[in-house]
Amino acid sequence: MLMRTLIGIFAFLLLSSPGIHAGGLQPLADEALAEVVAQEGVQLTLRLRNNVNASNNPINCTGLLNPCRMGIEFSGREGIWLMLKDYYGFLEINDIRLESGLLPSTSTGYQDPDRFLSLAGDCLVAACDPRGLRAVRVSYPFSKGVGEYNDLNIFLNIGRVALEFDNASNPLEPGYMRDLASGSVLGFRMADSSALNAPSRSRFDGTAYVFGF
Repeated sequence: MLMRTLIGIFAFLLLSSPGIHAGGLQPLADEALAEVVAQEGVQLTLRLRNNVNASNNPINCTGLLNPCRMGIEFSGREGIWLMLKDYYGFLEINDIRLESGLLPSTSTGYQDPDRFLSLAGDCLVAACDPRGLRAVRVSYPFSKGVGEYNDLNIFLNIGRVALEFDNASNPLEPGYMRDLASGSVLGFRMADSSALNAPSRSRFDGTAYVFGF
């Protein structure tokens, strides 16, 4: 649960950053599409960088009012910004596999039909029995070596967290463009001790099924 929460927080912070740009999808001609094989599944690798270069080193993230920052303004608290400063990192999801499949035809010892009930008590799948339903099978390569951890890599640095306020006498100077707070209430770093800015590494084995769509 902790790992899932940290991944969710990092993904939100990373994808919320204004400096992230995604390249447009390129159209594929019918002739090229016809040559695509193994249509039953896809294998994806996702790499997201925020304020770091291709070597995962921070870009101009030192000093006051450096560009490696993100401001969060809450409803009802206009003009007060929760600032994440010296903020950079990256996320890598390597070789995740998505394939079509069917749920097993036999249930495990953890079968619990109540899991498929709505709040009103109605079955969300037929007879509250998902056996044999179509599903998306999610897995990672099983050929990893002993001690190889490379399925999910995360590095995140937030050097300072502080409140900044809009300049009441200058509306052109919002709080997220100021660096007047001299202290910090929090710093956060998710990394590995093997090297400077080395990411934390995770390994996933087994298979998960997504169904009910």
